[in-house]
Amino acid sequence: MKTKINKLKEIDKSNNPFKVPENYFAQFNNDIMGKLPEKEFFAPKPIPLWDKVKPWVYLAAMFIGMYVTINFLITKGDNLGNESKVVSEQLSVSSNGSENYWSTVQMSEEEFYQYLEDQLVDEVYFDYMYNQYYLN
Repeated sequence: MKTKINKLKEIDKSNNPFKVPENYFAQFNNDIMGKLPEKEFFAPKPIPLWDKVKPWVYLAAMFIGMYVTINFLITKGDNLGNESKVVSEQLSVSSNGSENYWSTVQMSEEEFYQYLEDQLVDEVYFDYMYNQYYLN
């Protein structure tokens, strides 16, 4: 171990084997910049108005969609409540044993049968049924 320390002491510290050329660091930046190729600068492209407004339009459309959806759900919920009232009224009327078993339709049995007969005659079902029953 002593021999290595002695050898280090024998090295002359005043004589530096590495040398830098004169004014190397003073001209270093200019030399490097001179070796680089010229950089081309392009003018920035103008941004169209639509690209500037597009996020705001999308945001407005989202809020309008939410408003319409919420209103639809609220009115649908109100309509369901009204429909259940109508159904319960119809059931109460039919459960009372009244002669009007057609609930909301105000029509007697004779008027109903007359309506069916008119439909059969107008649609030629009456002739079809007659021919099927009597001619075969």
